[in-house]
Amino acid sequence: MKKRKIDREHFEEQYFSAVQTLALLADTQDLFCEIGRGSGKTTHILGPRMDRVQNSMPGSVQVFLASTYKAIFENLVPGIMEFFSEHYEQDMYFSIGQQPPAHFKECRTLITDWKNTISFYNGTVIQFVSCERPERANGKNIAHLYMDEMLHIKQRVVDENVRPAMRSKSTCFYDSPYFMGTTGTTSTPNVETDQDWFLSYEKKMDPERIRTIQGIALELNHRYYLLEEAVIRHDEQAIRKLTNYCNRLEAVLTQLRRGTVYYLRASSFSNIKVLGPDYIQKQMEGTLDKASLNTSIFSVRENRVRDMFFAKFGPKYIESDTYNLERIESLSIGEQANFTCADMKHCDLNAPLYIGYDPGPFTSMVIGQYNNDRSEFHVLKDIYTFWPEQQPQLAHLFQTFFAPMRNRQIFLHYDRAGNQRDPQWKKYKPAFGDTSDTDAFTLKSEIEQRGWYVQLMSLGQPTIYYKQHLHLLSRLFSGNDNYQVHGIPVIKILIDENECEALISSIYNSPLKRTAGEVELDKSSEKRPFEEQAFGSTQIASALMYLLWGEFSRKYLNVSDHHDISGYAGFTGFK
Repeated sequence: MKKRKIDREHFEEQYFSAVQTLALLADTQDLFCEIGRGSGKTTHILGPRMDRVQNSMPGSVQVFLASTYKAIFENLVPGIMEFFSEHYEQDMYFSIGQQPPAHFKECRTLITDWKNTISFYNGTVIQFVSCERPERANGKNIAHLYMDEMLHIKQRVVDENVRPAMRSKSTCFYDSPYFMGTTGTTSTPNVETDQDWFLSYEKKMDPERIRTIQGIALELNHRYYLLEEAVIRHDEQAIRKLTNYCNRLEAVLTQLRRGTVYYLRASSFSNIKVLGPDYIQKQMEGTLDKASLNTSIFSVRENRVRDMFFAKFGPKYIESDTYNLERIESLSIGEQANFTCADMKHCDLNAPLYIGYDPGPFTSMVIGQYNNDRSEFHVLKDIYTFWPEQQPQLAHLFQTFFAPMRNRQIFLHYDRAGNQRDPQWKKYKPAFGDTSDTDAFTLKSEIEQRGWYVQLMSLGQPTIYYKQHLHLLSRLFSGNDNYQVHGIPVIKILIDENECEALISSIYNSPLKRTAGEVELDKSSEKRPFEEQAFGSTQIASALMYLLWGEFSRKYLNVSDHHDISGYAGFTGFK
């Protein structure tokens, strides 16, 4: 095809990848995009789609559903605002988190709370709703639904709370092909761990119909370009002819797009011109866990069947409804949320904290707490950093999140290597300077400088073998709610899905291997680049293992299951 010369005085030239262009041309009533990392989902697909949809139904109420308020404040809104702020003037074309300016038209539905909204000059309002408060969608007369990272959104919430509210008057918005439609974007789910209900929409797509729509849309786009040229030339005859032609094609497209599903699935390679081959090469070389590479980059759905070190760990040990929402709901989406432990439903500000600590060039901690009757142990937060940052930065991150705690007592469990005065790894990292103190004492000192009291629980600790860890984990994560040891019900371990995302990923990336008849934790993933280890290696899962061993080994293991542990500091779990 001959490339047309662009009149840069009147037209802006932008680059869109093939996948972004296909989504733009199809633009069907229901659009689902399952695309790899770095593909421009928000800035080149979701943002422009939101603008077209809201503009086609002036005065409508539309809802954007996200998994948590934290996802809305920290991930979703900044990306959307990047698009709108780049192309439009705030408070002229759109307004966020506040009652809109006087020159904005009124919404057809009465809006009394503007905190979680983006409003537009034409009266359209997009309201953000969290799965933590799905009832906020009730009574909204929703004209269109948006969802981001659908792999974190449960189908039950969509079917029971949001879909029934999609009942806007068809007489007002039926001319729009987007009326009663859905726009959803997501990374590729791991079918063992993530929500995957939306994959069924792929089977509802008619590829031939989609190709027809895209072909007509491409022709229409070209005719609009010619129309603009005619306007610039003041060619009245060409303007009339092209206007009539474009109107006819628009009517045809509206009919074809209405009731049509487009499911677009692509890898990060789709945006290779922007990302560059070095990005893909780095991901391939650094990712030893092929499952993470396949889902996040290649968009390949994996159903892994392999031996995991955390035995029967699964969704029943993950809790999602974990935030106190009173303060969060009082914020406007344009504000900084600054989440802390005070926002957590299961964090008792008057009780001590229990920490598992894994030292090394990649250093991490996992923080937990018992409930009142000690029938549950809630893993509240994971924190990590890596070389050249170490204990001072780790302590700072801890203090920032847990500053509201009134009880300042900490019980710190860690690997035996934390007691070494000259750890082997420090010889290769001379930037750390003085090695005269142990990792455990260094972290204790840094945290206590910030107003805490830290009790080291692993002083004099002997070697703990992987088979011992495995035995304990098989009891804590038995899959049986009524499991007992020595006639004692096993405590329920619950991990916060929102604040321990890296930990949960690390658990699922902790395979079991057998060497010469002995079981081991396969730690080959810890050879990855530091920036990839949090979610794709065994590092943070190891910190959890130290915490669980320190708190529960004496209570739930027989004496024969471990060495003599009476000679080293405390086991607070045995009461």
